[in-house]
Amino acid sequence: MTIRTTRLTRFAAVLVLTGAVIILSGLRVGTPAAAVQTADGNSCGARGIYGYTGFGNTFAGNLLGFPVGTASTNGTLTFDKDGHWSVREIEMVNGQVLNSSATFEGTLTVNPDCTFTGTISGLGTALVGVVVDHGKQVRAMTTIPGVQINFVSTVKIAP
Repeated sequence: MTIRTTRLTRFAAVLVLTGAVIILSGLRVGTPAAAVQTADGNSCGARGIYGYTGFGNTFAGNLLGFPVGTASTNGTLTFDKDGHWSVREIEMVNGQVLNSSATFEGTLTVNPDCTFTGTISGLGTALVGVVVDHGKQVRAMTTIPGVQINFVSTVKIAP
């Protein structure tokens, strides 16, 4: 019985070890960033209109002049093929609408690893994020001093 248990234990250990080697080999190889670029060279498929919801906080002295408090926003984020982006959104702080039709635009840089940076003239870097699911979704956050908003539900709604 002891010999049989030892053989079963060794067999189980070999199975686990073999599975681990297969999984780790697959992770090591991965999918190169170039494989997710679109045929027209638009890195990671970052082009189109995305609907989003964002949540976060505003702090004293923020560059947007918002009151201190809990912030939320809903709107659309548009990336075009020429490296521009624009936003149209509703902005709320502490449950009160500050602007029901805020708009702004800037330039967009998408890196080969699908991360991106959005800048606004006169403000500098305003948004950083990553394009996921071959351009179907975006995850992002603001980088404006005194404004911390994470865009948690950003889904492509138009090509």
